[in-house]
Amino acid sequence: MEFTLWAYQVTPGSDHNLYFAEHEADCRRAALEQRAEVKEGDPDDDELGAMALYVFVFRVMTAGELVAILNGETSLIETCAVDRKLVGLIAD
Repeated sequence: MEFTLWAYQVTPGSDHNLYFAEHEADCRRAALEQRAEVKEGDPDDDELGAMALYVFVFRVMTAGELVAILNGETSLIETCAVDRKLVGLIAD
């Protein structure tokens, strides 16, 4: 069984932290809200880069894979993501 999730880069230019949502519209909305908060906090910052928007396909994990993830031996993305595509950029 597989399912699709959407994600954007929390920090523009870095895939270290991703925010996930079930639907593309929810993911885009969350990214735009985050961008607005950052700009509100520092109105002089015109250098906020574009955030990558991805679509991920995940497969269901096994009990052994879940144990490895919970114990920090691997990540959910490394273990269960079967496809990841860059579908756009979120910018002002």
